[in-house]
Amino acid sequence: MKKIRTAIVGCGVISDIYMENLKNKFSIIELVACSDLNQERMLGQSKKFNIKPMTYDEILADESMELVINLTNPSAHYSIIKSAIEHGKNIFSEKMLAVTFEEGKELVKLARNKHVRLGVAPDTFLGAGIQTAGYILQHGLIGSPNSFLISLARDNRVFAEFLPHLAKKGGTILFDMGCYYFAALVSLLGPVESVHAYGNILNSERVNQRVTSPQFGTAFTVDDYNIITAIIRMKSGIVGTAMFNAETNIGDKTHYEIYGSNGILDLGDPNSFDGQNILEKPYHEPVAFPFTHGYAENSRGVGAADMAWAIEENRKERASGDLGLHVLEIVTGIEKSIESGHEYVMQTAIERPMALKEGYLDNGFWGPTEETALLTR
Repeated sequence: MKKIRTAIVGCGVISDIYMENLKNKFSIIELVACSDLNQERMLGQSKKFNIKPMTYDEILADESMELVINLTNPSAHYSIIKSAIEHGKNIFSEKMLAVTFEEGKELVKLARNKHVRLGVAPDTFLGAGIQTAGYILQHGLIGSPNSFLISLARDNRVFAEFLPHLAKKGGTILFDMGCYYFAALVSLLGPVESVHAYGNILNSERVNQRVTSPQFGTAFTVDDYNIITAIIRMKSGIVGTAMFNAETNIGDKTHYEIYGSNGILDLGDPNSFDGQNILEKPYHEPVAFPFTHGYAENSRGVGAADMAWAIEENRKERASGDLGLHVLEIVTGIEKSIESGHEYVMQTAIERPMALKEGYLDNGFWGPTEETALLTR
């Protein structure tokens, strides 16, 4: 097996779990370098994980580097991804692909023309929770799905005071959190056909009140919708509702149900890998359904590992740029519908990502390894 030489760009908070997993959880990845504009942060991560500190230009110039993983803030994604593609590097990016649909389209087209691979988080849909939900649907345990209801309530009033990008275009609740819900939705029910949405921007002018923040006492603006309700029609004809509220109690409150002709599936939080699936059948008490797939622990980076195996197997990666672009269009389509007052009809249509192999539950000495589930042969 040939390991894929990999570098990470962006050494912020999320880099810890990526580096830990890419060093220890996925045998296909050889993590060799990291980069960050903050020298102290870059040197700290390079020492902690025994990898080489490099500038991004050095990474791009290194012909042995096959895969770049982009963990920068959303506003930098377009330029970081574009540079990697132009230098012939395969790249996997944290959510989302870009800030605008037009930028996303450009990147996907460029990657196709340059014959390099482009993948995008979230990859939580490859975790035990969503993959088990797919097993339930595939085996008809709720009959034929016909509608769904998804919602998230959280308090970005607090979160944006220590993560300022959560108030900026490309980082608000639809971009930062909606992508988890929509990536899971598309992986389970297929592509979206159209959306019709309503929304508000509440209390757009604010002052940072977090006394431990470097921005304490400074004014900032919420640049995008923080209250959203959307009606979504899938290409299959299934319809549902999605609601996102960033202006309520701290602590995420999630709701994710798929209704079928012979049962209801209550999924766990799609921003986790271990969301518990509750199956409700007529005239029976709800039951917790056991995991049929692995990656129940925090496995961020599994999408990048799957891309590495896709290179090895010469197949399409699951958390692909096409999926990322479709999810980006759902989010920006919701915004366009709010602004126009009309239904937004999707331009992109994709195939559902291939499910992982079932039964590969953990890395126990005798048990089947989780990483084997990423293989298709």
